[in-house]
Order: sequence, then C-alpha cells, then structure tokens
Amino acid sequence: MSMRHRRASTLLLSLAICVLATGPAMAGESQGHVVGSTEIQARINLQLDQDGADRQAIQQLLAQPEARRIAESAGLDAERATAAIGLLSGQELKDLASRAREVNAGIGGDKRFTITATTLIIILLVIILLVSL
Repeated sequence: MSMRHRRASTLLLSLAICVLATGPAMAGESQGHVVGSTEIQARINLQLDQDGADRQAIQQLLAQPEARRIAESAGLDAERATAAIGLLSGQELKDLASRAREVNAGIGGDKRFTITATTLIIILLVIILLVSL
C-alpha cells in the first residue's frame, strides 16, 4: 500500500506541476498584446511632432538678425548651426529647444529683440559640437 500511495502522490505532484507550468502560458496567450500597434504608432507620431516643434523653436531663434550678428561676432557659423538642427535628437534637442523658447518668448510685436550673447553662443556651440562628433 505504501508503494501505491507514493505512486499516486508522484502522479498528483507531476500533474500539479504541469498545470501550474502551463497555466501562466495559456493565460498570456488569451490576453493578446498589451499595447496595440495603433497606440504605438500614435506615440511615435506624438514624439515626431514634438521633435519637429523643438527644431522649429531653435530655427526661429537662429533666424533672428540679432542672433546672427552675435554669432558672427563670436566667430560661429549660424548657417552651419541651422543646417545641423535636423541632426539633433533626444535630450540635447529638448534642452536646446527649451533655451531657444525662453529667448523667443521675448520676441514679438514692438518689443525690442534682446538676447544674451552667452545663451546664443552656448546654443550654437552645442549644436556645432554635437553634429561634428
């Protein structure tokens, strides 16, 4: 009887392990994908739109005559920096766009365009350095 009891226990233990091992796999199959392709594409489009807006803010700053004058007086090529904006990405793009937006916020209407040379030179140098790496 002891031998029967051990076999039954072994059989039940094996069955329990099989059920437990296949249970999560079967549950995962019935759920499908957590994030659908439509949501993924929407997030990609949102990121591309944000990157485009960031590039536009930097381009707007570099298009200002005062910004070009300051860049030339510092020996920096504003045209090269403008051409390199398309190569920026990630955190560098976000940081530079944030600075450019701060400067651009002071531009408009009858307000006089004022910009610190330091801010502009930093933006231009970062763009040129990142692109030349």
